[in-house]
Amino acid sequence: MSMPEKSHHQPKLPWKILFPSGAKRTLLHLLLIFAIIYALCFQWEMYISLGLGPDNIEDMTLGLIPAIAAIIISLGLYWKYATWKTVLPPAIIAAGWVITGPYLSYITLINKNTIYLNNIYDIYTGLYLFSILFCLNMIIRQFLRHKLGAALMTIIQFASFFIIALQWVYFGLYHSSITTSGALLICQTGPAETLEFFHSLGLLKVAAIALFVSATIFSLYWLNFKQKELPLSPFYRKALPLLSLLIIFPSAAALGDEIFPECFPIRTFLDTHDYMERSALYAENHSDKFAKLQAVQLTPANDPNTIIVVIGESETRTLMNAYNPEHVPNTPWLTGQKNNPNFTLFTNVYSCVWYTVPVLEHALTESNFYNDKQFNESISIIDMAKKAGYKTYWFSNQGSVGVADTPITLVANTADVSEWVDRDLKESTHDEALLHFLKQVDPNEKNFVVLHIMGSHIEYRNRYPVEFQQFNDGTVNQEADFDNTVLYTDWFLSQVYDYARKNLNLDAMVYFSDHGSDPDVGRAPDGDSFKVLRIPMFCYLSDEYQRRNPQITDTIKEHTNNYFTNDLEYEFICGLLNMQSPNYDPSYSLASPQWHMGKADLVTRFGKTSLTEDPEF
Repeated sequence: MSMPEKSHHQPKLPWKILFPSGAKRTLLHLLLIFAIIYALCFQWEMYISLGLGPDNIEDMTLGLIPAIAAIIISLGLYWKYATWKTVLPPAIIAAGWVITGPYLSYITLINKNTIYLNNIYDIYTGLYLFSILFCLNMIIRQFLRHKLGAALMTIIQFASFFIIALQWVYFGLYHSSITTSGALLICQTGPAETLEFFHSLGLLKVAAIALFVSATIFSLYWLNFKQKELPLSPFYRKALPLLSLLIIFPSAAALGDEIFPECFPIRTFLDTHDYMERSALYAENHSDKFAKLQAVQLTPANDPNTIIVVIGESETRTLMNAYNPEHVPNTPWLTGQKNNPNFTLFTNVYSCVWYTVPVLEHALTESNFYNDKQFNESISIIDMAKKAGYKTYWFSNQGSVGVADTPITLVANTADVSEWVDRDLKESTHDEALLHFLKQVDPNEKNFVVLHIMGSHIEYRNRYPVEFQQFNDGTVNQEADFDNTVLYTDWFLSQVYDYARKNLNLDAMVYFSDHGSDPDVGRAPDGDSFKVLRIPMFCYLSDEYQRRNPQITDTIKEHTNNYFTNDLEYEFICGLLNMQSPNYDPSYSLASPQWHMGKADLVTRFGKTSLTEDPEF
């Protein structure tokens, strides 16, 4: 009996179907593509980001792997039919996202330094978009008629490309990336203003923009239309679309939850929208509150004078020589003022929270963690100063619109004059830029000035000029660099003090930090450590102020070593102004003899932790 002949037409395995030209060679090509994309993205991120610390580099090293892997799997699924016409549209869009936002932001700010830039979100967006658009195109080609599929894919691709084009058009017109001020203009522009805007550009520029848009749409459609049909086999009709969805859905989920909202300029537009909504609500409430506010200053000065409040950033008193003589000499000016009878250096001040927004929402208003008042319903230090007859100023080297800035900006915008280094000087720079703003203050008036500095905000090495690199332990953005930020802030405070005394009839000056920073843990808040909660605070009172307010002066001196939390800064400043108002409780003020709070009464971490739990103080 003869054996049956073996069939020469064995069914192909899925691996052979996917990689018919040879699995090993195809796999080698894909691994090579992975390595090239990874190296290019990593190097690009290093080039266009400022102040990357070890934690950022670690995140980028690992975070690129799944994003690029999604691309490689997408290409692998359709390797046999992945032509340049199928790859080029998603590749251009992906490269546009990877390059545009980071590059335009970088070249806009690089010569003006020094905010922290980390553009990894834009790179992730570009990588995941390639996978989504490539797989989606392959699915559409299998289930829709050729022309309809090409048209639909063109619409999707152009929508993905629109933000890229908008950024380049904006840069071409204004030589800048889209900033918060630009986003505000865009968001606040209605149809009539849009028509006026295009009219103001002139026919040539409008024609160039129209030609660019038309050429982009036509090119995308042509590339989609010229793609060949995919086979109608069950594997291509059933298995591959399902596998494609297993790439599309996780990639879209990654973009939607954590990545896309953080990239340029999406974060800017989201923050701007949130700011506009909250600003409208706060402004509506504020007008009514301020009109009803009853407040009077009991001992006003007869002559022009200036009160200055400086809000620090991330400065920890236990890492300052003025508080800890065993620490490196990073506060020469403040250490020297400890023996000045006009200065009071408070020794036991704590932040109420370990990050900025909730701190300043309470420090700037009558809302604190010892009463039930809400931020939107509270009177601010700006309101009180206005009622006392001061012209109010707010000058800031921090952002004006953003998740970490908007509540603060709402208060700042109620000042008579409010300006930001990034928005009004059109640059991002070191804190000394604020000294230019001080020249606007009229010495012939009563002035209340708030300066909000960048201070010791991480990344530390970006916060000071090169000449302040006096401490160096061989590491970037660790304790030595933190000490350099403290040294620079000490110099900045001395400049404010000297200028105001010589030129603005300085009556009083208060400095406090919003919270501290621990260089050992960097960006992560250390919920178990009081190190990030211990902050500096000092008060200067002129001879003239002390003559007018001897009781307040004596009370402040008596409270030098009292425990205090900075959600009560509003009360302290109201006491310093010697205000009388239903919206000021002197029993919460270190400047009042009615102060009654002891260490056991004071709380931090959103009012949940007693200061008695600090093991070192």
